Amino acid sequence: MIQLFIHASNFSYEVKEKAVESAEEDYLPSLKKDNVLVVFTTVEKGDDKEIKRKAVENIKDIFSKVKASCVVIYPYAHLSNNLSSPDVAISSLKEIEKELKESGIETYRAPFGWYKAFSINCYGHPLSELSRRITNSEEFSKSEELEVCNKFGFPSSPKASFMKIATIEYLKRELSPSSIIISNEEIREKREGTMIIKYIKPSGRVLPCINEDPKIEVTFLGEKQLGFPKEYKDSKNSLKIWETKEGKTTIWVGNLIYYILLQAKSMNTPYLPLWFSPVHVRLLPVKKEFLEKAEEFANQLLSKGIRVEIDNKDDGLGNKIRRSGMDWIPYVAIVGEREIKTTTLTVRIRKTDEQISLTIDELYSMIKDEDPLMLKQNIPVKMFD
Repeated sequence: MIQLFIHASNFSYEVKEKAVESAEEDYLPSLKKDNVLVVFTTVEKGDDKEIKRKAVENIKDIFSKVKASCVVIYPYAHLSNNLSSPDVAISSLKEIEKELKESGIETYRAPFGWYKAFSINCYGHPLSELSRRITNSEEFSKSEELEVCNKFGFPSSPKASFMKIATIEYLKRELSPSSIIISNEEIREKREGTMIIKYIKPSGRVLPCINEDPKIEVTFLGEKQLGFPKEYKDSKNSLKIWETKEGKTTIWVGNLIYYILLQAKSMNTPYLPLWFSPVHVRLLPVKKEFLEKAEEFANQLLSKGIRVEIDNKDDGLGNKIRRSGMDWIPYVAIVGEREIKTTTLTVRIRKTDEQISLTIDELYSMIKDEDPLMLKQNIPVKMFD
């Protein structure tokens, strides 16, 4: 549905002749009003009850802001080439008129399917000319909090890709599906226990995490309860993570990722769940000549399935530690003379803010206990090659 709003100092119309055979017969033949909000309205194919509800809310909102004395709903087919049938359009316009009248707004409706002469004088203030297109798609606004998605390079950086894969794998573990289908088509065989992964073209404004191209949606054929809230808000958006409806559970992966990132950011020391973090361990060689030994440690960790990277920039240790903090690295291990002699690592654990000396096996056991997925690494080991 499309609405064009004109706040007019005066407006009048007069019916002339039929424009279509299905023109409504019981109608108001003419009208003249002052200080009127004229709502030129196009009803489109697929406009449903929710669309009509939004249309009424739009009219109420603008009516209250411009302080008009009445509303005129004026059928106007020239705003779209996707028109509904005349009977649906007439029914929709009547429902909108009825809702407005029941809410106490003086409302009139010009007849559908007739040529009409009309005269209008627009006030010309900032709100006197507005338009709205109403769809069933979610409308998102760019909020300051979405910077946390940009921090990890959403939508297409290697780290963002890892987080998406990790979230889907986490959902597989939580849902325990009997089968998994990747398809954007309608699934005919709806067998309970099936997990369907869809990659959908988004509508509306494309934004990191919450409305990316493609947008990832997971449907589980069955009812499940997840350990996350069903919905949450940032400063500008209301977002659903999951819902159970008509025997199926739907999860919006981007919204879940954004929630996890926001939760981490809200902590005094931001900390990601280990299964979700693209890097388990970052090695910090104290000097350039210790880089080769750091690579040896990295290879040992990689062989055990630990996601590891080396800050190999020719830089001071303090800067390397700061970079690790800014990147929310869970385990930061220093490689210096002592570590080379003892073949152990001095490890700073971000979650507990403690520093301990660990062997490779001890570090592996600690990470394995905390990460139930242990997904493979998808980024280079050396940060600056």
